[in-house]
Amino acid sequence: MRALVLAAAVLAAGPPLRAEDLSASSGTVGSVTFLRKNVFDPSVAGEDWWVFTAANRIHILTRERVVRDELLLLPGRPWDALAAQETERNLRSRNFIRRAELRSKPGPSGLLDLEVLTQDAWTLKPQMSVGTEGGDRYLIYGVEENNILGLGKTVSLYGAEVGSERRSEARYADPRVWGTWFQLTGLYSKTRRGDEIGVLLERPFFSLDTDNSTRLAWTRTIQEDKLYDYGAEYSKFIRNTHVTQLEWGFKAFQTESQTQRARIGYELEKSWFDSEPETLPGSLPKDRTLSGPVAGWSIVRPDYIKETYIDRIKRVEDFNLGNEFSVRGGPALESWGSDKDRWKVSAMDQQGLRLWEEAFLLGQAGIQGRLSGGLTENSLFYANLNFFDKLRRPFSQTLVGHLEYNATGRLDGENQILLGGNTGLRGYKNNSFAGTRSLLLNFEDRFFHDREWFHLLYLGGVAFVDTGCASPGSLARGQWKTDVGFGVRVSPSRSASGGVLRIDLAYALNPGPGGSRWVLSLRGGQAFSIFNSANRRVLRRAEGAVSEEGAGTRLRRR
Repeated sequence: MRALVLAAAVLAAGPPLRAEDLSASSGTVGSVTFLRKNVFDPSVAGEDWWVFTAANRIHILTRERVVRDELLLLPGRPWDALAAQETERNLRSRNFIRRAELRSKPGPSGLLDLEVLTQDAWTLKPQMSVGTEGGDRYLIYGVEENNILGLGKTVSLYGAEVGSERRSEARYADPRVWGTWFQLTGLYSKTRRGDEIGVLLERPFFSLDTDNSTRLAWTRTIQEDKLYDYGAEYSKFIRNTHVTQLEWGFKAFQTESQTQRARIGYELEKSWFDSEPETLPGSLPKDRTLSGPVAGWSIVRPDYIKETYIDRIKRVEDFNLGNEFSVRGGPALESWGSDKDRWKVSAMDQQGLRLWEEAFLLGQAGIQGRLSGGLTENSLFYANLNFFDKLRRPFSQTLVGHLEYNATGRLDGENQILLGGNTGLRGYKNNSFAGTRSLLLNFEDRFFHDREWFHLLYLGGVAFVDTGCASPGSLARGQWKTDVGFGVRVSPSRSASGGVLRIDLAYALNPGPGGSRWVLSLRGGQAFSIFNSANRRVLRRAEGAVSEEGAGTRLRRR
């Protein structure tokens, strides 16, 4: 299924090299030198203050071998522009690196000398934060270190109070196990209802030229699930889930314009449910077991761009304007241990499109679900389209539009399509509206100030309009809800995440549950993004526990 499509926008301001700068080089790689800068650069005016100097002394600089492990270009090998660009992207994907550049220049004997420049982010994050979204308050406290001893490894210890729920969590992540391309993530989380344990060992496709990948994942989850009607909880129950994944992938075909990959493996997902005193009769989901082989195919056509002032402030973001397509599925049969015969299937396509000089589209569409006895189960069709238009005014400004559609069929009992403060309608309580399909439209005028305040913060603002509908039937006959508002964006310029703190005040133009039309939101991250879409959260999966998602974000989501 050929999708809607992609885009992302903005000119990369400042020092990072453009893709064309790297692609202009040719020859054989000679020497490789590494220039590693600390969090604060004393050679920059204002960053030589004793407080910043002390912070540099406390911070352990990322070790050279950690940066070297990300390098896809080796001395004596031919220069490869795509590998150079992928190296930059891999380095920027590490949250302990704030800035990454590759520079090349002619060296002796006709060789091409390479300089790798990185600047560290501040990675030690003690946290005590209070926030609110859609009428629900949360408290998060703990500490996280994303670059232990300069080795790029993460340890986090967090506690959270979200409404009446309390959760504690310990997490460890190693992006380079013993210097290999294997990644290891471990998680233990506990609530008053149960606990969650997850382990992921993975060797991903770290470049377009990577020959193979491996994935081994195991999670066990015990947690309380809730069902909502007009913003109110009407039923609760305990969900127990065990998930095991074994997968091997390989590069099947490659040209200059595309890479095709295949994956084969095995997946077991077992879910069972226990009632509570608050469980409404007839609402307890049915137990199920899915077990069987899986196979997948993907096609990647790279056309990457580097942009700023999209979801982050003055932090380079990478977007692929080329096509990405994937399909995955397989039988879950009684002979393999399933409770009944089913077929699982999912497909996704995304595409980017440049509209004019500084305007882009970025879109995605997909399906997922199961087939059993000629009927669909737990099916979801989703599509979203994101528009970005970078305006050059007295300050940096980006117009952003987000259109999202979801349609479901015979959802498992624990899943719902929901709209509210936590899913894009900022003027309403969380989980205010439920249905089998939904349509959401967000529009924001994001404006950013280029000044770095106190060498620690970037500031920005936003004016927004949200409108949407969730309905059990036709959206045309559903109750559309609209809100307007404005907000402030604060981005710690030296932090590991590079994200934003979002403070939004929204006013509901149409009445909703709860009575009050004013809703204040205070939390991390933009209200929407193609990579953080509400439809991604409709069909929850237990293995998401061991993803690279930040602990604070995950705890608020739960």
